[in-house]
Amino acid sequence: MQQSTIREAFSVNGVGVHRGQECSTTIKPASEDTGIIFFKSDVSNEGAKEEKIIASYKNVKNATMCTQISNENGASLKTIEHLMAALYGMKISNAVVEVRGEEIPILDGSSLMFVEKIKEVGIQKQSKPRKILKVLKKIKVTDGDKFEEIEPFDDFEINAKCDFEAKGLKTDPVIFNFSKNDFATEIAAARTFGFVSEVEYIKKHNLAQGASLKNTVVYNDKGIPLNDEGLRFENESAKHKVLDIIGDLSLSQYWIQGRMNCFCPSHKLNNILLRMLFASTENYEIL
Repeated sequence: MQQSTIREAFSVNGVGVHRGQECSTTIKPASEDTGIIFFKSDVSNEGAKEEKIIASYKNVKNATMCTQISNENGASLKTIEHLMAALYGMKISNAVVEVRGEEIPILDGSSLMFVEKIKEVGIQKQSKPRKILKVLKKIKVTDGDKFEEIEPFDDFEINAKCDFEAKGLKTDPVIFNFSKNDFATEIAAARTFGFVSEVEYIKKHNLAQGASLKNTVVYNDKGIPLNDEGLRFENESAKHKVLDIIGDLSLSQYWIQGRMNCFCPSHKLNNILLRMLFASTENYEIL
């Protein structure tokens, strides 16, 4: 697999799902071995300030309801996972992302618009090969009855099972294999979701201030979506969990060769799993 970038820059604008404020993002081509780098630009009383934040699992500072990365100067950026999933799913290894605001725009709650923009501007293959992280040993992390594990495998595959039956929503397991399945058509359009029963908790903690039926699938206590358009996939919520996993695991900064099995995955467990994997060179090798 060769490294790649986008052929031309593109921009997206919109509201941030957690703070509810307008933000803008411009994704630009980057040279080989750049990886994915964010530049956060804010205007303060002292004038314009630009901060560089590398898209790495090491820089994840908060993983409550989204993935937030920060740098050593305290500059931070929330909700990067849908953009990261789009870049990884489209096999973009190098890009510079300029952001004005505190978050990446939520758009429709999925990776779809990012994928469409990438297809529109085109993908530029580069001469250097992409480095591969080969999993050598099974690593497992748990949180109560929730778990995630990654094990040796000859491809990159995700096997995700979710449990929302207590909230009236039944979902079947989703298996996504990067060689056998297509991210753009099978995963990218799956939207973030929530439940009416969670509204009070969310309000109390000042979360999801920009959430609406335009960017979030909201289920009632019978597991029925309140959105007029209904669902895009029969198993959309579980597919969105796979989307989040792809975005979070892309912070390894490598193409992954391994199989992930999980039950009730979360941003928190995704990051812990990567930290456990990289804790010992006996767990992996770089090809």
